[in-house]
Amino acid sequence: MIIKNDHKLNIIFFFTSLVFCNSIFSGEVNSWECYKFEGSKIFGDDQEYLGSIGPSWMQESIFNSSAQYSSSWSQYSIFNSNSRYGNNYSSQSVFNENASSPPKIYKDGEMIGFLSVGPSWIHNRYSPYDIKFTCDWD
Repeated sequence: MIIKNDHKLNIIFFFTSLVFCNSIFSGEVNSWECYKFEGSKIFGDDQEYLGSIGPSWMQESIFNSSAQYSSSWSQYSIFNSNSRYGNNYSSQSVFNENASSPPKIYKDGEMIGFLSVGPSWIHNRYSPYDIKFTCDWD
């Protein structure tokens, strides 16, 4: 009898842990959250405008391959590996997992979080790749 009760407690603990872990790693984007990002604006720590987040047909979207904000040559593109916003060593870069000042995401004047590849344990950092593929904006 005691063994059965312990087994039930273990199952309850396991499922409670799963729910809790999901809230810890909330920096991941879920498909029902895409509305939160669509039309949001990206700004560097220095207040430089870096484009918007949304479907690839949007003119200023970082996912629009024809826009300056998605190019590999623009100094204002996070996808330019030579820019301070796109290299892997700058404190302002999306692609530096340890960046102390990655670009910020704003919608309707309020900050949603940071555009950054990591670290994943910081709940308000969102990877551009995660947003793009979860929301199907390629």
